Amino acid sequence: MADVKRDSLSRLPLTPVSNHRRCYTIIMTSHLTAARLIDQNVHLTWVNGGPDLVVSLFWLRDNCQEVTSQHPDTKQRLVDTFNLSTDISASVKVEKDGQQLAVKWSNEDPTSHFTSQFLAALRTNPEVLPNTRTLWDCGISEGVPEVAYIEFLKTDGALKDLLEKVQRFGLCFIEGVPGTAEATQLIAKRISYIRETIFGGYWDFTANMEHKDTAYTSMAIGPHTDGTYSFDAPGYQMFHCLAAECTGGENVLIDGFKMAKILSEDQPALYKVLTEVAIPGQYLDYDRGIHLMARRPLLRLDDSGDLVQVTYNNYDRAPFVLPPAQHALLYKALNAFNALCHDPSLHYRRRLLPGSVLLFDNWRVLHARDAYVGYRQLAGVYLNKEDVESRLRYLRIKAGETT
Repeated sequence: MADVKRDSLSRLPLTPVSNHRRCYTIIMTSHLTAARLIDQNVHLTWVNGGPDLVVSLFWLRDNCQEVTSQHPDTKQRLVDTFNLSTDISASVKVEKDGQQLAVKWSNEDPTSHFTSQFLAALRTNPEVLPNTRTLWDCGISEGVPEVAYIEFLKTDGALKDLLEKVQRFGLCFIEGVPGTAEATQLIAKRISYIRETIFGGYWDFTANMEHKDTAYTSMAIGPHTDGTYSFDAPGYQMFHCLAAECTGGENVLIDGFKMAKILSEDQPALYKVLTEVAIPGQYLDYDRGIHLMARRPLLRLDDSGDLVQVTYNNYDRAPFVLPPAQHALLYKALNAFNALCHDPSLHYRRRLLPGSVLLFDNWRVLHARDAYVGYRQLAGVYLNKEDVESRLRYLRIKAGETT
């Protein structure tokens, strides 16, 4: 994909973002070479020369995986953590040619066994779903992620391929889909269960103002994410165009993480503002007794300082006040983010037509729509973040992958 010029700046259309917390690998047995007990801590060394792993005896007893300590079916902890002795003692030994650690407790507890694979996969502050993101701009049009509908329905490999692409790029198309409501729901339920919201579960709409939202008009809608008024905004959204007997109505998709990266590099002070100020969003429909409201920063970071969610909808931003100087700085930061939203070099434009279903990450990808004249019917659903990621996590394990 070719480079794209933005004013005087040259940006790479695709930017891989990866670190030690964002990669998954095929299971490779990491054999242990030794286990040394020093005070209350066990120091483990590896054949491959990786950094030592140090865990306490208390931690090993708390995480024992024997049937008396962990339920064999649910894998839930049966150990009473808070009844364990803090001065517990044991002897440790590497067994099975380095593939297992045995911990023989000095009391009557059964010996605990830990596989080297389990121990090698341990991480401090692990990411719940490791992945490598590829940031993109308009250059993605040269190779838009997609999978085939028939294969998606038939094989877990194609389903995994879809979800991996959504994790990496924030979006993926399913091509060759029948233009029916049944096909829309079939795709959604193949991934996870459909999320219920004030709009229902499955929905399809035209410009009929069924709900008090500009999506239910033929007006242009600027870049935004959905659910800024929800404590847990929908993690994923699916669009399926059932009819497009109109002119206009082209959709725009923007990588919010790409915009955040640009802002952090070009205007770090404004980036910081958008990570700190919690902005309220609201949805009003008093005819139905609804007034939703939630607040969080436009750019939400995790406890490691990594971006995990973009929340932006200027239509739904609720009135709130800050000290004048801070509010002026917030408006400056919002203006900078909005300028990136309307930068054509960051846009992937596509007119959604029957036969194509779009699945995208609502915590990452902003979407917009041009005004249109005529008849247009769009179907879709929301899916929960944790349910989609659970599905992918399971498919990775089934395919022989681990974190």
